[in-house]
Amino acid sequence: MSNVTLYSISYDLSHAVVFAVGSLAYGSWRAAIDSNAVVTTIAVLVFAVILLAASMLNTIVLIWYERKLLGRFMDRRGAMHVGYAGLLQNFADGLKLFRKHTFAPREADDLGFYFGPTAYMVSSMLIFGILPISSGWNSGALPLSLLLALVIFSFAPLFIFVSAWSSNNKYSLMGGMRSAAQMIAYEVPLLLAVVAVVLVAGSFDLSTIVYEQQNYWFWGPLVVALVVFVAAMLAEMERIPFDLPEAEAELVEGWNTEYGGMLFAFFMLADYLRALVGSILVVLLFLGGWTLPTWVPSAATSFPLAGIFWFMVKTYIVFGLFVWVRASLPRVRTDQLLRVGWNRMIPLALLSVFLAALLVSARCLPVFGCVPSLGG
Repeated sequence: MSNVTLYSISYDLSHAVVFAVGSLAYGSWRAAIDSNAVVTTIAVLVFAVILLAASMLNTIVLIWYERKLLGRFMDRRGAMHVGYAGLLQNFADGLKLFRKHTFAPREADDLGFYFGPTAYMVSSMLIFGILPISSGWNSGALPLSLLLALVIFSFAPLFIFVSAWSSNNKYSLMGGMRSAAQMIAYEVPLLLAVVAVVLVAGSFDLSTIVYEQQNYWFWGPLVVALVVFVAAMLAEMERIPFDLPEAEAELVEGWNTEYGGMLFAFFMLADYLRALVGSILVVLLFLGGWTLPTWVPSAATSFPLAGIFWFMVKTYIVFGLFVWVRASLPRVRTDQLLRVGWNRMIPLALLSVFLAALLVSARCLPVFGCVPSLGG
């Protein structure tokens, strides 16, 4: 793996800036400014700003991308009037929400009402500091990065329920309870599908999992785990056909009924941030991450930022499949959703773990090849 990472570049840039500023100071001030703690703090802030900018830009593009895809699926053009091809429509919507005043219900719990959407948004953004986008994106030195990402991802039911309960609205409370039941029901098969990947890769490190897919991507031999993971991820993201917590025909707008202005924008942005995280996890676990098959010409992988480019291409393709599912399937009933989660997804997830154990025992497959760390 390359030693040059985005954080190392941020650190070198911060060190150069701090050294230049420190050279203008004298005595104890110079030693304080040029200390390693100051350099590290500035490097972390620079790295965080880059992650924030990249995640928010991709989120805005994803919203536009979904609107255009849904327009094509519905035989219309989608957003097209604000900016070229409607590219500025999301900025106009954001400005509108930013200018709106947020009203809290009279009997609402103010702490939970404002804390819920803020924590939901912040926890969704924290995951981007863990996910590797390419070999030069971050240090890749987190041995439990996959486990940590899933732990942060699973905080959502708590924040959603707090937001719903604190709104003092019966529809919101019902939506929050639906959300908690749905996410808990589908987190079990989600984690079991991840266990299948970890068994084959032999690591919880996302970078290691990507490099273990050098001979073949895991979607082939672990196709059952892929199906379970995608279905569970759709339920975790509360996207159609699993959008029961926000069922507008039944619950007005579900757990975010009482929210408007920027707090509603927080929920919307966090939903798309989680959709982006879900797409990225599918690419990392099953589609080879930023790598391409060995038969691809070297010219396709040797240009600058090739890893990030191909990674984002895969991510947007996966998100396009999520939109395709949304445009094709109707919403299911709550009892159907929970029955599928507990009675269908868990047995399939256990089957995927069993198949992964067989793969580890066999070491190699006739068509796909060998797992690097197991096949020798």
